[in-house]
Amino acid sequence: MTSLELSGLGKRYGLKTVLADVSHVFTPGLTLLTGPSGAGKSTLLRLIATAEKPGKGRITWNGSPDRTPLRQTLGYAPQAVDLPEDLTAREFALHIAALKGLDLAAADAQFGAITDAIGLHADINNRIASFSGGMRRRLIFAQAMLGEPRLLALDEPTAELDGETARKLGTLILERARDAIVIMTTHLADELAPHAVAMLRVENGALTAK
Repeated sequence: MTSLELSGLGKRYGLKTVLADVSHVFTPGLTLLTGPSGAGKSTLLRLIATAEKPGKGRITWNGSPDRTPLRQTLGYAPQAVDLPEDLTAREFALHIAALKGLDLAAADAQFGAITDAIGLHADINNRIASFSGGMRRRLIFAQAMLGEPRLLALDEPTAELDGETARKLGTLILERARDAIVIMTTHLADELAPHAVAMLRVENGALTAK
């Protein structure tokens, strides 16, 4: 079975310990991360997505500490990201697809289907500079879904979205969670909790089951 294992992870920024001795095994399905603001949820997702390296401990994907196989099947939607303002949404998505090594024609078709499902398709040929906050959030989500990732790390993907659009994203997330490990922070945790295989709380540097 596909698995992501965290073993004794620790992360410090200067004198501040954000995460200390975090260990957990994730298996396919939706895992919700909860906890107070600033507790380290986003830091944990960055470590999982290999956007940062842990200060100690290790992350193994299917038993291997090699980050390359993990990155090849990763979809990551950070809470904040600098998007290339001069590109269209479609150009940006195809750039991400190329970085992932995906077939560009298939990725283009998939991007069209995802953006159609979340109400962004009419704008995919517009420059990102013209996008609102909610449109940018949907674009970040759509690129993370390209290639049907086996590991999906989502940091507040429904922020800045209206209720109907947030529910559309929720539907796509649950569909992906049937086959993939999906680790997610969201203000819709209570709504998605019945569909989650686990709810974990990040607080005081620790990761505990709710």
